[in-house]
Amino acid sequence: MERGKFNIIIGGQAGSESKGKLSGWLCSRYKPDLLVMTSSPNAGHTVITPEGEKKVSYHLPIGAVMCDCPIVLGPASLINPEIFEKEIKDLGIDPKRITLDPRASVITRYHIGAEINGHLSDIGSTLQGIGECRMEKMKRRGDHYLVENVVDEFRKIGIDTAPTSPIINEALDKGQIVFCEATQGFDLCLEHGIDPVHCTSKMINPAMVMAEAGVSPSLVGKIYGVIRSFPIRVNNRTGNSGGYQESRELSWQDVARRCKYPGDYKSLEEITTTTKLLRRVFNFSWVRFDRFIQVCRPTSLCLQFTNYIDWDAYKVTKWGNLPNSVINFIMLLSEQVPVNFVGTGPGHNDMVELQPMKQRYFN
Repeated sequence: MERGKFNIIIGGQAGSESKGKLSGWLCSRYKPDLLVMTSSPNAGHTVITPEGEKKVSYHLPIGAVMCDCPIVLGPASLINPEIFEKEIKDLGIDPKRITLDPRASVITRYHIGAEINGHLSDIGSTLQGIGECRMEKMKRRGDHYLVENVVDEFRKIGIDTAPTSPIINEALDKGQIVFCEATQGFDLCLEHGIDPVHCTSKMINPAMVMAEAGVSPSLVGKIYGVIRSFPIRVNNRTGNSGGYQESRELSWQDVARRCKYPGDYKSLEEITTTTKLLRRVFNFSWVRFDRFIQVCRPTSLCLQFTNYIDWDAYKVTKWGNLPNSVINFIMLLSEQVPVNFVGTGPGHNDMVELQPMKQRYFN
């Protein structure tokens, strides 16, 4: 990570790329001075600690469990107070570490009900009230719930409220390491994603992340793009939640067969953190990968779920022990952007880190 710069981790597909795993890895290695996030509880970020304990966050950057620096949640955040308070306790985060921007919004039962009754499940929404709450803020009618109107509720659980942009910029001016964990994934972007219907309610790219934080784009640092070998889409409760550009949809049995998974393929099936529905899985989309590189310009990539390419990659920690099929795929990706991190399993240490000098291998 770069000091005095705004470093970003961002998903390059339709979410669930395992951003949390890389965030935990980077936080344990670089020990940032400040963690930043635009919160919303529509999806979970997961990390498994070195001790093997699974931690899931919805509002907080999950990298916070791997370091003890301050956390700021910006003005575009959407907070469900009940989930938020439980999350803080479950993660063991000291509330005094958290500063919440007073212009963040509070999700209410009205917002959640409006999404449920508005048939948003048809497009694969997680129905957590995110889009409805965001729209109400944009209407500027004065009757939406801002944190500044219920600040005492957050102070009761020990959370300070203050404008977060000055905090972030002061840390940057001091030359500190600032690290932002973006939510969701680029392929769900409202304006540049796969399609304008089966998507989320906001733009997802580094420029938008910085704009929400109140930081000049001239201060961008490292942009860590996270992708997976077989991208997924969330399932929905009715109908179809969209395709994946040119890529064919697969079954989890197909994935298990391809990677020569030694167990029952059903144990390989992935369930979404929030909706608890079976994830849909697809072949890798080179069309969407090219678009992600073009719009987001990551400085390095993390390829996750490489064991889905070949199960011999499972829990490998050294480059020389990776199967040729995985190495060949990494080489193709690295023709555009260096792959510096290779995830080989869910655990914290199931990672191969490639130093810049190793990139000569690809030339």
